[in-house]
Amino acid sequence: MTGRRIVAVVPACNEAATIAATIASLRAQTRPPDKIVVVANNCTDDTATVAAAAGAYVMVMADNPHKKAGAINHALERLAPYLDGDAWAWAVLVMDADTTLAPGFLEIADRHLGAGVGGVGGTFCGRPSSTVLGQLQRMEFHRYGQVARRLAYRAFVLTGTGTLFAYAALCDVRAQRRAAVMLPYGESFYDTHSLTEDNELTFALQACGYASISPPGMLATTDVMDTIPKLVRQRERWYLGALRNIGRYGRRMPPHLRWTYWRQQAGLLLSAVVAICYLLAVTVTLAVSGSVQWSWWWLAPSVLLLVERVWSVWAMGWRARLYAAAFVPEQLYTLLLTVIYALAFTRWIRGHRGSWAAT
Repeated sequence: MTGRRIVAVVPACNEAATIAATIASLRAQTRPPDKIVVVANNCTDDTATVAAAAGAYVMVMADNPHKKAGAINHALERLAPYLDGDAWAWAVLVMDADTTLAPGFLEIADRHLGAGVGGVGGTFCGRPSSTVLGQLQRMEFHRYGQVARRLAYRAFVLTGTGTLFAYAALCDVRAQRRAAVMLPYGESFYDTHSLTEDNELTFALQACGYASISPPGMLATTDVMDTIPKLVRQRERWYLGALRNIGRYGRRMPPHLRWTYWRQQAGLLLSAVVAICYLLAVTVTLAVSGSVQWSWWWLAPSVLLLVERVWSVWAMGWRARLYAAAFVPEQLYTLLLTVIYALAFTRWIRGHRGSWAAT
């Protein structure tokens, strides 16, 4: 135990169905938070009532134009008089209201929130889903966790599903936003203009010299999008928001981080270009000859890819293995994500701001 005190802030917009489970997962922590604050954000359901019945302190925002970031800022600004006396003695857990945390989440995060670390984020997995689309997202999230392990648990995004922040680091970010030298101008802890506020705050912490990490054992279980329109809205916001954040920060970001984030975007863009060229080539070939001739040398890489796809989700059980072995569903899912990214990139080039929508 570090002796640090922890306050959990949970922004919630119409989450009456899930907020009790979220609060229960906080109370079940091996190192539970000292205070749980739920911000009932533009709610039209019983979120506030359910959260209060579960024992949380509830702040109600009935007309919040700044969505999730505005709700978190509201809570932190109201808590500031109680936390500012000894900022380094406090940490703030920010998590989504449709998420539950593994029992050891906070204990591990608290242990890793040392000197120079601004935030400790978890990896996330999808809640069980009866739909093909939901299962494919669960598989995607599972593989994302494997990538995090290969990258020595560096966090490129301190996810909104669950991250423990050093309160002093958040105060530093707020001060630097107001000074508008190291960071783009802002008035509070979170940037209310960003489509992806968690990604933007990660940039802000790193630009201020703080590390962001994601150690093993910190698992958050969250919702998946069970329809294509919901998935499109979610991913378009993620992709467009990330591009806008990178462009806005520019040289404010350390060189090695600029290289890392732009390399990721370049990889996504290349994937989109290759997918479009492939589809065009297949379409033209079918139009000209009426069939596609496959050569034997396509077989080896295809088999290797299939084995890798199955092996990487083996721990998820038979259903994930079956979808991976079927191959086509995942390829169609990947193609859908690629098309969404291409559309988001086009909108970014054209200067579209996009809009924030809860997903």
